[in-house]
Parts: sequence; C-alpha cells; structure tokens
Amino acid sequence: MTDQTSSVEPVHAEGVDEEPIERNRRLFEGWRLGLITALATLYAMFHMAALNGVSIEDWTGIEIPFLPTFPLETWNFRIVHVAGALGLGFLLFSAYDFREDRPRTETPLYAYLAYPLMAAALFSWGVAITFAMDIADGVMWNGIDEGLKFRETWLFGAPLWVATFGAIVLSWMHRRNRAGFAMPDIVLAVCGLAVPT
Repeated sequence: MTDQTSSVEPVHAEGVDEEPIERNRRLFEGWRLGLITALATLYAMFHMAALNGVSIEDWTGIEIPFLPTFPLETWNFRIVHVAGALGLGFLLFSAYDFREDRPRTETPLYAYLAYPLMAAALFSWGVAITFAMDIADGVMWNGIDEGLKFRETWLFGAPLWVATFGAIVLSWMHRRNRAGFAMPDIVLAVCGLAVPT
C-alpha cells in the first residue's frame, strides 16, 4: 500500500473569478455609478413589467401620461428593448480604448461641438412625441398626407440623421477620462431613445 498523504500541495487558482474589463468600458464612480445603476434597474423593471402585463393604472386607478400599456405588443417591446440597450451601451462603452500605455488628454472642444447635435436629437425626440400624441388622438398615419410626410422627413428624420452621424464622428475623436460621460455618447443615447418614441 502506498502512502496517500504525500507532500502534494493544493493548487490555488487566483484571479479566476475576476471578470476581464474591456478596454473601452467606462469605470464609473460616485453619482455617475449611481445614475447608471438606476438606469439599468429601470431598464430591467421595464422588462419585468412589460412581459408580465403590470399596469400602474390598473393597480392605482391613476392614469399617468406617456406610460405604455402593458403587456406591450411584441414589435413595440422589441424596439424599446433595443433602444434601451443602445442607450445604456453608448453610456457604458466608448468608441475608443483606454490604454494605459497610451494615455490621451481630454478634448473638451469636441464636447462643445456635440451640444448642437444634442439640440437636434432632442428636437427630433420632441417631434416624435407630437407624433405619438397625434396617433393617440386618432390621426391616421398612412404616409399620404403631405403635412405628416414633411414632419416625418424633415422635422424628425433629418435632424436625427445629422445628430447620429455627427455624434458618431465626434465620438471617434473625443477623449474623456474613463470615469466620466462623453457628450457625443450621450447624444447617441438620446438618438437611440428617440427612435421608438
């Protein structure tokens, strides 16, 4: 019989439970971490409410404007799901990597150039809200009415295209520290949220 209690050392696997951090992921602290956590929590709660048919009006009798009716129709749910993921994704990840061997200085000028793009994105979002109110009031959306077609193309679509592509280009050039929000990424998040409205 051999000795089973030989001097075999146990193997310690250190660091195997640590998740690798992507090179372009932002690492938030303080109020920014709290904001991202709150947005992600609301996003998860929306999914639970939408998939389970929860209605605030049914529970309380209080009608709150601009809240969706649950359960959502399948295609509406998918669009809102993708838009929310885009919004969170643009805030959580940058278009460039944070390499420690190549530190880059911040570029606040590009953040200032993003402000007009934010105005265009918010304008498109406001036009989308007016569309939702028109549809709720019974306006038929058939694509034939010239007034609706003009509003859809030039007051919603054109500013949204300008804001989206302008923010994409700025996000490639703009540099921000890893713990902060970048203005072009915020513009892209707003553009992503304006579409399903």
